[in-house]
Amino acid sequence: MDIREAHEPQQEFRLDNAAKIFPSLLTKQQTTIFRLSANIDKAVNIRILQESLSAMLVRCPYYKVHLRKGLFWYYLEPCDSEARIEAESRYPCLYLPYKKPGVLPFRVLAYQNRIAFEIAHFITDGTGALNFLNGLLLEYLRRRGEKIDPEGRIIECTDPPDPKEGEDSFRIHYEKGVPQAKQLPPALQLGGKQEKPPIFHVTEGRMESADLKREASRYGATIGEFITALLIDVAQEVMARRKLKPRPIRISIPINLRKVYPSITMRNFALSVEPEIDPRLGDFQFGDIVAKVHHFMKMELDQRMIKRQLARNIEGEKNPFVRITPLLFKDPLLRHFYGIFGRKAFTLSFSNLGRIQIPEQMKPFIKAYQFLPPPLKQSVNATSVAYAGKTSLFITSTVQDRSVERLVYTRLRKMGIRVSVTTNRR
Repeated sequence: MDIREAHEPQQEFRLDNAAKIFPSLLTKQQTTIFRLSANIDKAVNIRILQESLSAMLVRCPYYKVHLRKGLFWYYLEPCDSEARIEAESRYPCLYLPYKKPGVLPFRVLAYQNRIAFEIAHFITDGTGALNFLNGLLLEYLRRRGEKIDPEGRIIECTDPPDPKEGEDSFRIHYEKGVPQAKQLPPALQLGGKQEKPPIFHVTEGRMESADLKREASRYGATIGEFITALLIDVAQEVMARRKLKPRPIRISIPINLRKVYPSITMRNFALSVEPEIDPRLGDFQFGDIVAKVHHFMKMELDQRMIKRQLARNIEGEKNPFVRITPLLFKDPLLRHFYGIFGRKAFTLSFSNLGRIQIPEQMKPFIKAYQFLPPPLKQSVNATSVAYAGKTSLFITSTVQDRSVERLVYTRLRKMGIRVSVTTNRR
């Protein structure tokens, strides 16, 4: 049997639990598109990349779909549209009209020696997108003539897809009868003058991972906890400078649940935890914030606590009123509730992919990775990724003010961490 026939998707399937909100939020300002990219050793050969992408979509049919509108929910359906390599644009994570029939929910872009994979968040999370990008890179390098042993770390185009790659792991690992996590009250909003779409500012601070680890170790924290505390402290300073009304400063941190539950899904499988301080109680010193974040993360990453969030999210989806409300009315309701219980519940988000590990024989060809979140209205957010002894901390923004970026990288330098900063701001 032809490999393409064997891998061809046969039927529609519903969005996973985390995905259901994103189509309702789509605007040209709030694109729900995020990006993972890699710099390779040579200029990209578009023909080879196109062939590699076609092969990967045969291997990963759950991404070659388009969004369809049902009576009560959106759903996914196999799509015959061809995915073509696109040229890089001025700004990343641009609007993609994926609600239109035949529009694939992702794009692959090439610029000089960079290959970028941008995908709608209703399809997958950062881990799923990274797995796809690494599979694409492996196939590209092999077609270019490189001999690489994937060491079982990376998806290979010659392997049939595992049915578990397309599963909704939220539903599989949800347990009935578990007390639900509580909704969070509003957090401090930094605000600022909104830029017009598609302006999306990206600033990258690149530093030695060893330097970051050394400084984090001084406080008994991991690198992720250290950066989270830094973001909270910077938000506290911005609040004081602008004389904003004190409110809880809360950071939303997506957690990869594949590290908690046995799952290989290529769809979404992450939940957020939200460490915070409350400035209404007084000023918090940086050391106090690090300690608070460290203990919070240790407590919240307990599987018993994660069960509560799973219960809240799945039970919300099963709510009889939610289920019977037609999509025509559900869309504005979901946008409304996201504004109250979603976006306004945190000051900014921080998505940390951690250290990327690839096969030894791939390392000479992959020079760096980048990871960017979706643009949000009047928002500053952060991401980080570590590779080959370097950590990149990205601050992204849809507002004109540059306070957060400047303060974050200035603080790091004052701590003795050498940071190389680049930006797409003019």
